[in-house]
Amino acid sequence: MPRTASSAIAAKLVGGEIKAARTKVGISQVELGKRLGVTGGYIASVEAGRHNLTIGQLMNIASALRATLDVRLTVAADEPILVAVPPEGGLRHTKSQPEPASR
Repeated sequence: MPRTASSAIAAKLVGGEIKAARTKVGISQVELGKRLGVTGGYIASVEAGRHNLTIGQLMNIASALRATLDVRLTVAADEPILVAVPPEGGLRHTKSQPEPASR
């Protein structure tokens, strides 16, 4: 699957979580890389969000950190909420109109 703007954001969030877990465990990027059979530079680029990792890769990283991998899909609301910027500036919330169902 090609990299998209939303996957880039997700990769940065995941990378940040990996870095936080690694730091909490007290090991270096080089040590984590050794545990995974990759370089410390690769771990640095993962932590910076430059890679879209597979579930298998995430499981391997979690195992190397002796951590668990939790995945949650949270439904936020029944209706999407859009943020609009009025001409005067500032932000306000608006409810979007439902899109017609496609067949």
